[in-house]
Amino acid sequence: MRKLPLYISLVTMGFAPIVSFAEVSDARSMARGGVGLTMGEYNQSLKNPALLSSFDKDDDFSLALNVGLFASDKDGMIQKTDDVQVAIDNLEAGHGSANAVNQAMKALNKKLALVDVGAALLIGIPNKNIPMAFMTKSKVSFGTAFNYHPSDFIQLNSCVAGLSCNLNNLQSTVDASAIGITEAGLMFGKPFENGLEVGLTLKGQQIDLISYSAKVTQFDTADISDSNDLKTHNNVNMDIGGIMRFGAEKSFSVAATVENLIGKTFEGPKNKVTGINSEYDLAPVAVAAVGYSNNYFKVEANTDLTPRKGFDKLLETQFTRVGMELSAGRHFHLRAGYRTDSKSNVSDVVTAGIGITPFDRLNIDIAAMLGDGDTAGVGLQLGFKI
Repeated sequence: MRKLPLYISLVTMGFAPIVSFAEVSDARSMARGGVGLTMGEYNQSLKNPALLSSFDKDDDFSLALNVGLFASDKDGMIQKTDDVQVAIDNLEAGHGSANAVNQAMKALNKKLALVDVGAALLIGIPNKNIPMAFMTKSKVSFGTAFNYHPSDFIQLNSCVAGLSCNLNNLQSTVDASAIGITEAGLMFGKPFENGLEVGLTLKGQQIDLISYSAKVTQFDTADISDSNDLKTHNNVNMDIGGIMRFGAEKSFSVAATVENLIGKTFEGPKNKVTGINSEYDLAPVAVAAVGYSNNYFKVEANTDLTPRKGFDKLLETQFTRVGMELSAGRHFHLRAGYRTDSKSNVSDVVTAGIGITPFDRLNIDIAAMLGDGDTAGVGLQLGFKI
């Protein structure tokens, strides 16, 4: 009997960077659970363009490069994939059963593994009139799922009965979905005397959608990038943000952002097995935050007021986050946070990280996140300012 190519295919596919639902585009924010609408300064404005107005009078230029990776197997898909292969091996060796293989395949049904990869570059140019920055970032959310077909039990039983056994007749499928969004644009900020700071990002977008499906014995990772399984769209969009600072030392703040203010629905590729065209809804995402900060301590809580839409096998999410940062002057920072998804489609995570900023000119920031179900992420930022 020919083995089903499940284990090698899915593991290779699930953990190969192919750029989410995780905040992998900013290591400082990632270490604080994804918060960053109220805390930081102009060189940390990827989460909120209104932060561009927060700079020192001797700041002239900054550059920050971020990379990050997030992977989640909260359903135990990889282990269940291994269980299927073990059951098949036992059946081949003569001491297993078709029922054991069938039950293992049923246990794997609808299980999903996720990978997010991201990178971002921010170049900030503060000034008294209109603080501005150039940003470019790219991220991919990538998932695989197994779909069990009940008729496969009949085919597996024929193998035990000594009849002609052709596993190519199995109808179960492996599905892969990916959303890749690459953006480049200009960010602008404007401060007001009453403590209000506002910001705007004007950006171009390239949106890549992949929807791939193949019968389990015909699955091949090399086919995923086939042009028939990929749809690319170009788009123009904008983000807006605002911060209101108050209190005697302006230590308290409230903030809000709207990402992708111009909503639009994009057509995805047609599923080869079902014949159905997929769609991706790039809907606006509103986020609200409250925060407190002083020279040594910062804390923020924020929540998505609207869901972040999914695509095909990738389910939508809606996060609530809390994070804090302890600083030794401007030279060393400890960060921690927590993030939960009210849709329960991504595991809750705890986060932590450190930042080293000697003389407030160079910075190295490292972040890590950890959650249930083999869920983990890492991020790194390198930057400087003059």
